Amino acid sequence: MLTLKLKKMKSILYTLLFVSTIAFSQQIEINNLRDVFTLKNNLNPYSANSKIKGTPFIHAEFQNITIKGNEMKGKYNANQDYIELDKEGKTVFFLPAIEYRYEVKFTDLNVSYRAFKYEDLKYTFYKILSQKGEAYLLAKEFINLNPEVKTKNNFDVSKPARFQREKDVYFIQFRGKDLVVKLSTRKSKFLKVFGKNSNVIKNFIKKEKLNIKKEIDLIKIFDYFTTL
Repeated sequence: MLTLKLKKMKSILYTLLFVSTIAFSQQIEINNLRDVFTLKNNLNPYSANSKIKGTPFIHAEFQNITIKGNEMKGKYNANQDYIELDKEGKTVFFLPAIEYRYEVKFTDLNVSYRAFKYEDLKYTFYKILSQKGEAYLLAKEFINLNPEVKTKNNFDVSKPARFQREKDVYFIQFRGKDLVVKLSTRKSKFLKVFGKNSNVIKNFIKKEKLNIKKEIDLIKIFDYFTTL
């Protein structure tokens, strides 16, 4: 399901990016971030539809961020999977790409995002929950666009299209591994991810009375696992 969602988002996004790059070829570099483009239009397929309720952004307003030491304003679009930036009055877009997997730090919120590989040659932004060396605990954030539901008769009320925040999905990037690994909400599958340490993790969860569906407890489990 994750793959289908991401493929759909990526196909829309890269089509728009290709068209926009042809129409507006001006490009800036932020310390050689060649996948950040200056665009005069808004990089989304729904910007002209003011009837859509909600927002595709995790952050409703632009926040202070840094990318590779560069200070600017930004917000994460979890529907189309890009970070919209305001750099010196210009709107630019930072996409998850293999060449530039720099951390995007939301400095005031103390939150960071970075692109990780979820399939061969395919990357997406994840929120970093915890990092121990080359190991990461990650959250994938989703905002879906639910289509408009039109009235079938005079007694029904039409429902406008709406952006809806979905539950986060959690992943681990193990040391020395290339792909992120999804953490299941089913305990047996969850423990299986930890291989030879599965029984140790099982005992730790039981002893500390942790819930694998709670983010704060997942961080405790991950931090403990990285000490083994």
